[in-house]
Amino acid sequence: MEIEKAVRLELAQEEDAAVLADICKRAFHTDIEVGSPGPEPGGPPGYDSPEAQVRFMSFLDYFKIVMDETIVGGIMVGVVGKTHRVLERIFVDPQVHRQGIGTRACEILWEIHPDVKLWTLGTPEWNVRTSNFYEKQGFTQIGWEFGEPGWRGRWYQLVRDPSDQYDMTKVQDLRVGMKNVTIEGEIVEKSEPRPVRSRRGEPLSVSNAALKDDTGRVVLVLWNEQVGWAGVGDRVRIENGYVDSYGGVLQLSVGRIGRLITLT
Repeated sequence: MEIEKAVRLELAQEEDAAVLADICKRAFHTDIEVGSPGPEPGGPPGYDSPEAQVRFMSFLDYFKIVMDETIVGGIMVGVVGKTHRVLERIFVDPQVHRQGIGTRACEILWEIHPDVKLWTLGTPEWNVRTSNFYEKQGFTQIGWEFGEPGWRGRWYQLVRDPSDQYDMTKVQDLRVGMKNVTIEGEIVEKSEPRPVRSRRGEPLSVSNAALKDDTGRVVLVLWNEQVGWAGVGDRVRIENGYVDSYGGVLQLSVGRIGRLITLT
């Protein structure tokens, strides 16, 4: 069988949700074979739920991987900017592992998005299989993501054309209302966390840091667990951040869908 001809990507539909959830569940359960720290098989939130697959389809570019008219996996892609995408998740049916299907699916994905300059993704530190796979696709680890307490993920990037680099946002270019901001800099100051309450009365913790690049500095607002993810002297990247202001001072926030990456 010629994988190049047999494999294709199609946008997933609601009627595919149960099949995709079953494949995703079985794929992630094989992680127990490659270093998963838990005593029981598991996966990321919603990995085994048809309802979650439908929800993912509503805000991600969710492709089903089809081989000879059979769904054998899925790929979820998040949009960060016009030329920046995040490979949120890729999974292949364990029954057809090691046949080059994941590699071919990625190749098709690059073809679908020829204008994307920067691809990024995260994968658990312990998962040797996924790290090896992404590195074979040309991804390079640039840092660490701390998405959940007690969890650390390798953060990778792929620049499709080294001669046509993705332009990061600079501090001097930040404006109120900007979204999908990808920016790098050094944390040069950081306040002690202070307790506050949300509009709903929920207890929160917040710290203001100063993020500096070669054009200036901006207040970086860190909430709750984010406070412990980076300290003074760390170089960081914020992906999918947003800008607002408080008291007339610009503030950069990571938000719920953004990422704070500690660069290596």
